Amino acid sequence: MDLFGFHGFDELLAFHCAPVLMQVKPANVISLPHMDMAKLQQLLHEYNKDFAPQGIVFRLVCRCSRRSLLLIYNEEKLRQVLQDKGCRAYLTAAGYGGKNSLKEDLLTLESRLQQECGFPHEIGIFLGYPLEDVLGFVLHKGCRCKYSGYWKVYGDVEQAKKLFATYEKCRDSVLQKLTEGLSLYNAVTAV
Repeated sequence: MDLFGFHGFDELLAFHCAPVLMQVKPANVISLPHMDMAKLQQLLHEYNKDFAPQGIVFRLVCRCSRRSLLLIYNEEKLRQVLQDKGCRAYLTAAGYGGKNSLKEDLLTLESRLQQECGFPHEIGIFLGYPLEDVLGFVLHKGCRCKYSGYWKVYGDVEQAKKLFATYEKCRDSVLQKLTEGLSLYNAVTAV
């Protein structure tokens, strides 16, 4: 399987999801090239088993003939984000249930990902983007942002830059530990 130039699945996950795996960010998505479903399910089973003690979940949220989309999330951090008053109001207005149920919210997101062409804007909430930036992106149709990094920033640029730097430190730390021969789980949990 082509992993976009990465030397293995651990390295791909470290590069894209280290802040989630290190419990700094609530969630991230990864688009994978098409692969055998049984192989993908086995891989997800192994990662879910390894990372369960940290509350990290690897979930297939969308699949087509060319790609599989994985959502990697920290259950507690994601639950907190989705319970935020402003985020909840936005999600409710976007058609999500008002019950504050992580399970229901994830099912709604999966349905939207499978039905829409592209990503529904509310995915930014799930990924931990500030509500102000999600709203700014929608209002300005992705243009006129103040800064661009892990997402387009329409609100507090300095706060976003600090967060981006933290994400980069997580990524660099985990990647370095992988080069030292640690498994992804050990790289993430080594203190």
